[in-house]
Order: sequence, then structure tokens, then C-alpha cells
Amino acid sequence: MTEENGKTLTQLANELGVSRDKVIYRYKKLPEDYYFKENNTIYIKEAGVQQIIDELGDDVTEGTPQEEVEQTTISISDYLIEQLAKKDEQIEQLQKLIDQQQQLNAEDKKLIKELHQYFALEAPKEAEIKKLEEPETTITDEEQETEASESAQQIAKLEEQIQKAEQLNQEKERLEQELSALKQKKWYQFWK
Repeated sequence: MTEENGKTLTQLANELGVSRDKVIYRYKKLPEDYYFKENNTIYIKEAGVQQIIDELGDDVTEGTPQEEVEQTTISISDYLIEQLAKKDEQIEQLQKLIDQQQQLNAEDKKLIKELHQYFALEAPKEAEIKKLEEPETTITDEEQETEASESAQQIAKLEEQIQKAEQLNQEKERLEQELSALKQKKWYQFWK
């Protein structure tokens, strides 16, 4: 007898789209005249094949498992490619947020440094001490007005810088909140 008269257990399992173990389980229940052994290979005759198909019933899948595997592999690879593209976009967005955060931090440090310079208390210089020791001279109205306008300008500049610093701090806090929200997401939540 040859292979033409029967199918091996593996061939039958592949054709039916079931596991080899299911075919083996049903083969063991077959009468001896439904199968034969040749060169340590078990072949199931047509009558045995039909009985196994009847026993499997709904377990038998239509189409070959190889086609299903190929189709599944293609759909999985497409899905993974799509997910990788989304991840790349999210990484770019995170990188931009980090860059913005670093720029804001640098601007904050610069403004803080300028504010410290304006508010720094320095010891009076020798020229100022001598001026204080000299008798007061009369200051004209023009000099008072120019000093007042210069002081007002400096105050306006300081207020403007303070306002900018507050805006930058608010923006920094907002970006930090966004960044922390993104950091708290699990890897599988980024495409939601």
C-alpha cells in the first residue's frame, strides 16, 4: 500500500484545520481496518477520514489553516506598522513639549536673574556716601521730574517683566501638567 490510499495524521489535521492532537485522539478510536502503518507512518483510509470528519463536526474549519495564518499575519503586521507610525508621532509631540519646557525654563532663569539684579541690595558706593555727607543742594523741578520719570520707567519695566515672568510660569505649569499626564499613561494608552 502507498500514501495514495490514505492520508497521514498531519495531512488530515492540516486539511481539516484542527490540531494534530484532535486527529490522533479520534484515530485511536478507529477500527484497525480504517488505517494502516507503513515505514512507521500512520495512514488513514477514506472511510476513517470520513468518520473523523463526522466526529469533529463543527471543529472543522473552512479554508486551509495556512491561508488563515497568512491572512492573520498580514493583518497583524499592518496593525503593528500603523501603531508604530502613531508612536512615532507621539514621540515627536513629546519631544516638542520637552523642548518648549526647556526653553521656558531657560527664560524663567533669565528673568529671575534679572529680577535679582534689580532688587539686589548693594552697599552704598563711596561716591554716594560723599554725596550724602555734602550739604544738600537745591534740586530743581526739572531734575525732580526727570528722576521721577526715570523711576516711573524703571518701575514700568519691572512690572512688565514681572507680568512676563508670571505668564511664563503659568505656561510652564500648564506644560508640566501636560507632560505629567503623558508620563502617567501606559504605553498602550498613547493611541487612545
